[in-house]
Amino acid sequence: VYMRTIDGRERVHVIYRRIDDLFLDPEVFRSDSTLGVPGLMRAWRAGNVGIANAPGAGVADDKVVYAWVPDIIRYYL
Repeated sequence: VYMRTIDGRERVHVIYRRIDDLFLDPEVFRSDSTLGVPGLMRAWRAGNVGIANAPGAGVADDKVVYAWVPDIIRYYL
């Protein structure tokens, strides 16, 4: 995955996802999405880019879950 800059293309190592899963990649999810990046899921599966707040992890971004975060952390530690 590359980003266009005024100095040319720069490789992107990690993307912080802020949109719903369905809009991430029009090749995989909603073909009418203009928000996503075509081929992003393919690049992610191949290990060419990381996605912070990865697809399927949106539940952790829900404020309703915040009350249980300390318990979740203790469970996984």
